[in-house]
Amino acid sequence: MSKRFEFSLFVSLFLFLITPATSSSVEEIKIASTGPAVSTLPLEIATRKGFFRDEGLEVLTITMRTNIAVNALLSRNVDYATPSTSVIKAATGGLAVKMVAVLQGRPDYFLIARKEIRSIKDLKGKRVAIGSFGAPADLALRAVVNEEGLDFDRDLVRLQMGGNSARYTSLVAGAVDATVLSPPFNLQAEKAGYRDLLWLGERLELPLAGLGVRDETIQKNPKQILATIRAVFRAIAFAKANPEETMRMLIDWLRVDREVAAKSYELGKRSWSEGGIVSDAAVKVVVDQSLLELKSKDAVSLDKVRNWTFAEQAQRDVANARLAR
Repeated sequence: MSKRFEFSLFVSLFLFLITPATSSSVEEIKIASTGPAVSTLPLEIATRKGFFRDEGLEVLTITMRTNIAVNALLSRNVDYATPSTSVIKAATGGLAVKMVAVLQGRPDYFLIARKEIRSIKDLKGKRVAIGSFGAPADLALRAVVNEEGLDFDRDLVRLQMGGNSARYTSLVAGAVDATVLSPPFNLQAEKAGYRDLLWLGERLELPLAGLGVRDETIQKNPKQILATIRAVFRAIAFAKANPEETMRMLIDWLRVDREVAAKSYELGKRSWSEGGIVSDAAVKVVVDQSLLELKSKDAVSLDKVRNWTFAEQAQRDVANARLAR
């Protein structure tokens, strides 16, 4: 090999290494999530199966508490945040964020009670553990209890107990008569002899997990939003069409046994949102609660808190891609 050729090869390699990434390069994005759960499994599937990569995205999912996730979104430390109700509440309060897609359109909450409590009406005067006042589980429970003819604020003794683990502990310790639990805690409670009164998702829609973005991303990088949502939609379709592989992912990702994974998967199939949107009524539940917490009587347009045009377009794109195959 001549010295001239060696020199030319060296220069070519050097220029390749220092050349800035082009528009065809993979785009890195960060998603703030509240952690491994049935609701956010589509993000994990999209990563493992390469659906994000197919869309030209390199995704880093970061686990953080709900309030920190929204703050990280606002401060540009992440590009997306999954806690839908918190994003909607922030938008209702005037912050420049919006929901652009819903991953889970029905709550994964189960109302679990002592064995002698046989119906929701039996909860009158009983102690019920919730996470915190106005949190998603509290909102879902309010809607169902009021539908049963009880006065949610007067007929139930609601106690703020924190997360699923703390609520489960308060139930088995006898500190409360009932609580709202998500998998796998509801399944553990059933095994311990407690009664499953209702899957709250049977009664109502509620945007629990999704993709919230800053308004500036909607304006400056709509293609990235579309690509992200398309990958997620492919992941949801994959999960529903491939139960065995999806359950293996659940076992690995959630660190649960096969029985819990199977029941969690069935819940996911019922609650994952293929279309990526929920009804205006479901969004309004969160907006109204936000206004109540803010002690505001202002009217807030739903267009201020959600933008479903990306989810609708992504759904068309995915459908067209299927037809083209």
